[in-house]
Amino acid sequence: MVFRNLIGNLTPKMGNKNYYKGRGVRNVGTISSTARFKVEQSKVQIINAPDLTDCDVEEVKEIQDTKRQQRQKKLEQL
Repeated sequence: MVFRNLIGNLTPKMGNKNYYKGRGVRNVGTISSTARFKVEQSKVQIINAPDLTDCDVEEVKEIQDTKRQQRQKKLEQL
Protein backbone atom coordinates (compact mmCIF):
# COMPACT_ATOMS: atom_id res chain seq x y z
CA MET A 1 0.00 0.00 0.00
CA VAL A 2 1.73 3.10 -1.22
CA PHE A 3 -0.85 5.47 0.25
CA ARG A 4 -0.41 4.05 3.75
CA ASN A 5 3.33 4.73 3.65
CA LEU A 6 2.70 8.32 2.65
CA ILE A 7 0.37 9.19 5.52
CA GLY A 8 2.13 7.15 8.22
CA ASN A 9 0.22 5.71 11.14
CA LEU A 10 -3.49 6.26 11.63
CA THR A 11 -4.09 9.02 14.16
CA PRO A 12 -7.35 9.81 15.98
CA LYS A 13 -7.80 12.93 13.87
CA MET A 14 -7.67 10.85 10.68
CA GLY A 15 -10.33 8.39 11.81
CA ASN A 16 -14.07 8.84 11.91
CA LYS A 17 -15.94 10.16 14.96
CA ASN A 18 -16.04 6.72 16.60
CA TYR A 19 -12.33 5.96 16.24
CA TYR A 20 -10.49 5.91 19.59
CA LYS A 21 -6.88 4.84 19.39
CA GLY A 22 -5.97 4.97 23.06
CA ARG A 23 -2.41 4.99 24.32
CA GLY A 24 -1.54 1.30 24.19
CA VAL A 25 -1.84 0.66 27.91
CA ARG A 26 -3.75 -2.14 29.57
CA ASN A 27 -6.85 -1.63 31.68
CA VAL A 28 -5.95 -3.04 35.11
CA GLY A 29 -9.22 -2.40 36.87
CA THR A 30 -12.72 -0.98 36.82
CA ILE A 31 -14.51 2.09 38.12
CA SER A 32 -16.92 1.26 40.91
CA SER A 33 -20.38 2.75 41.44
CA THR A 34 -18.91 5.24 43.93
CA ALA A 35 -16.52 6.56 41.24
CA ARG A 36 -13.47 4.86 42.74
CA PHE A 37 -10.97 2.94 40.64
CA LYS A 38 -10.62 -0.65 41.79
CA VAL A 39 -7.49 -2.55 40.74
CA GLU A 40 -8.15 -6.18 39.84
CA GLN A 41 -5.13 -8.29 40.76
CA SER A 42 -5.86 -10.74 37.95
CA LYS A 43 -5.28 -7.96 35.39
CA VAL A 44 -2.06 -6.56 36.91
CA GLN A 45 1.05 -7.37 34.90
CA ILE A 46 3.74 -9.20 36.85
CA ILE A 47 7.33 -8.66 35.76
CA ASN A 48 9.81 -11.41 36.56
CA ALA A 49 13.27 -9.87 36.60
CA PRO A 50 16.32 -12.13 36.35
CA ASP A 51 18.68 -12.53 39.30
CA LEU A 52 21.52 -10.05 38.78
CA THR A 53 23.59 -10.83 41.87
CA ASP A 54 26.24 -12.75 39.88
CA CYS A 55 26.26 -10.30 36.97
CA ASP A 56 29.67 -8.78 36.24
CA VAL A 57 29.06 -5.13 35.38
CA GLU A 58 32.68 -4.48 34.39
CA GLU A 59 32.47 -7.14 31.68
CA VAL A 60 29.39 -5.50 30.18
CA LYS A 61 31.09 -2.08 30.24
CA GLU A 62 34.12 -3.49 28.42
CA ILE A 63 31.92 -4.90 25.66
CA GLN A 64 30.10 -1.58 25.29
CA ASP A 65 33.40 0.33 25.19
CA THR A 66 34.83 -1.90 22.46
CA LYS A 67 31.67 -1.49 20.37
CA ARG A 68 31.82 2.29 20.85
CA GLN A 69 35.49 2.35 19.79
CA GLN A 70 34.72 0.28 16.69
CA ARG A 71 31.94 2.71 15.71
CA GLN A 72 34.26 5.68 16.17
CA LYS A 73 36.93 4.06 13.98
CA LYS A 74 34.37 3.45 11.23
CA LEU A 75 33.25 7.08 11.38
CA GLU A 76 36.84 8.32 11.22
CA GLN A 77 37.51 6.18 8.14
CA LEU A 78 34.60 7.78 6.31
